[in-house]
Amino acid sequence: MVAKNTAFDLQKCARSNILALEPYRCARDDYKDDGTNILLDANENAYGPGLALNGEGKLPGANVNGTSDSSSAIDVDLLGLNRYPDPHQEELKQLLCNLRNTHSHTPKKITPANLFVGVGSDEAIDALIRAFCVPGKEKILTCPPTYGMYSVSAQVNDVALAKIPLQTPSFDLDVPAILKAMDEDKSIKLAYLCSPGNPTGKLLKKEDVQKILEHPWNGVVVVDEAYIDFSPDGTSMAEMA
Repeated sequence: MVAKNTAFDLQKCARSNILALEPYRCARDDYKDDGTNILLDANENAYGPGLALNGEGKLPGANVNGTSDSSSAIDVDLLGLNRYPDPHQEELKQLLCNLRNTHSHTPKKITPANLFVGVGSDEAIDALIRAFCVPGKEKILTCPPTYGMYSVSAQVNDVALAKIPLQTPSFDLDVPAILKAMDEDKSIKLAYLCSPGNPTGKLLKKEDVQKILEHPWNGVVVVDEAYIDFSPDGTSMAEMA
């Protein structure tokens, strides 16, 4: 989430070398495959997937839909296992939107433009640090006890940590201390907040997160809702993004 204040400036917050990057473009963005193209651009196996089939074009002893019926036929070519998937994951993102929009965690509908698909949330955590924090100079803010990968990714990227512990015994955010750290240490670029907390299981108060978003700070608030599906309806903060 981007801070809801006029102090935020993406051009100054993100790393300049990241902003200067040319967006990745796949050759197939320009030359759409209609099923008749001969695709030789990605070092793929043009002869199909390397699966051993029997004389009937079936996978011997294959498990299909949870069964072990060796007579079950699979049209391997239709699976497209010999091709790289869509680099933009458009169909996958739409399916995820369809699933998420059936939940009532938040009234806000999401679209593929709202999604980043990564190799688990750890990739997203790491990508944000690499995009916004200059190694050896800038920091992230965390609120321990919290998910350990925030600090691991920071250490791997030579990014320091500013730690503002959760209040005890409530495990609520210490909002005054967080805002004070943001004011006094301009090297903090990301604030990682976990809701529900890992390992606390505590849902953060929306009003606390709102106060942080409204604070005049040139940084990005990251709300990690990896376990939101274990939470009551209406507790997601996606609508605040």
